[in-house]
Amino acid sequence: MAGLVRKGTAPGRHVYDVIVVGGQLGGVISTALLARRGLQVLHVPHDGLAEPYVHGDTKLPYAPFFLPPTKAVPAFDEVLQELGIGAAVGRAMQMVPLQLLEQDRWFELSHDEKRRGPELDRVFGKEAENFDELMRKAQAAGDASDSFFQSHPDFPPEGFFARWKFKRHAARYPGLGLDTPLAADALVRKLTSFIASSESPATLTRARTLGRALAGPAIFQGGKEALWQVFADRARELGADVLEADEAVERLVLEGSNTTGVRLTKNDTTYRAGFVVAATDLDVLTRLVPEKQRKASAKLLPKVAATKALLTLNLVLPERALPRGLGVLALVDAPAMEGGALLLQVGPATQPDSRVMTISVPAPLGLRAGGEPAIRALIGQIHAALARVMPFTRPHVTLESTPWIDAPHVVSGRAEVAPLFPVAPDAWLGTSGVTTSSPWKRVVMAGRQVLPGLGFEGEVLAAQRAVKMVETSLKKNDPLKRKTA
Repeated sequence: MAGLVRKGTAPGRHVYDVIVVGGQLGGVISTALLARRGLQVLHVPHDGLAEPYVHGDTKLPYAPFFLPPTKAVPAFDEVLQELGIGAAVGRAMQMVPLQLLEQDRWFELSHDEKRRGPELDRVFGKEAENFDELMRKAQAAGDASDSFFQSHPDFPPEGFFARWKFKRHAARYPGLGLDTPLAADALVRKLTSFIASSESPATLTRARTLGRALAGPAIFQGGKEALWQVFADRARELGADVLEADEAVERLVLEGSNTTGVRLTKNDTTYRAGFVVAATDLDVLTRLVPEKQRKASAKLLPKVAATKALLTLNLVLPERALPRGLGVLALVDAPAMEGGALLLQVGPATQPDSRVMTISVPAPLGLRAGGEPAIRALIGQIHAALARVMPFTRPHVTLESTPWIDAPHVVSGRAEVAPLFPVAPDAWLGTSGVTTSSPWKRVVMAGRQVLPGLGFEGEVLAAQRAVKMVETSLKKNDPLKRKTA
């Protein structure tokens, strides 16, 4: 099958059933699912998030990235099974303990019971059992909403009847209202800022995202960009045209009120489709629409206009310079920083005997208006926070890089790495943002703004919802079907 995969730089046809735009995971999952179901699909990565960014000759991740176990996210497991890539994804995932780094103690939360017990005894002594029970209750709080999501609700609901039906359906699941038992100042609870794309996490957000993470975090070899490529390769095997990661859309083509296709930046051909699936943020998408049609998104844009995001700092350093005992994934106590913590991930580097330490911290997006000096000042604060737990690391750094300064697609405004979106007080279950239907006819949203409060799981659910909407509509409007009716 691999020999049939088409990896050219130009589309293989001029007319498709669906064109997918954007480098978010929801888009490439949608592409693979639509191709699996027999539709002709073109995918244009557009925003540069489909591959690592390059600083000099070094490839670097946009942000730390880890996954819950696949079985802990039913929607993701369903997608993997339908596409037949569950085994391949499983082989690339490595279960790792989450380390909690405080100035006076380091310890890990291991999924391995043989390691977990002695480690907690070492740190907490007589209180070890109580701490362990608290962590298990936090995981159970996430499990409490499983039955709701396994019922495959149309979420977020659209239209009066769908909203009425959704309210009645959600009322049957009391687990949706269960909050995490972790105290507001607990270090592990601060993990929420890094796994939910939400400025102000709600009850379900805290319970579900933390519960999934505590089920046992797993590192995917190569990070989010490598996972994107797994889905892209599978989509190609299934017949989709997935363009190279540097290909972009010049504009969406609208005829009257209908979106009919796209024009690409690298050629002057118009590629047409029955639907466009958008896996890029609404503000980026709006810039692709002819100016006359931009007013359609004016009411929605303020609702998803992020004022904060995760700033990522990548440090390349010799492996020997890493602190002894530092693992792959760690949450660092940082009281002076926004959110009170840093998320740190250690991964491979292209240089021999070196590692990349990738660090993220919540930060105001307005900081970028101050230019590089303002960003460098925040980076200085990150180094100061790191020095509290690893004081001898910085002098060994051979390369320091951040997407806010060094990633061209981010600097140009085509993509934001990890925005933290506002969630309206009346949002469905406190987790929803924009609807799957967009302000433009035949443009369907499948990005991280649909269910920002659910983080990674929200992107998978948004993709499934977009695929369902597109597939249903295309079948309904199939001209051959109408002739035989």
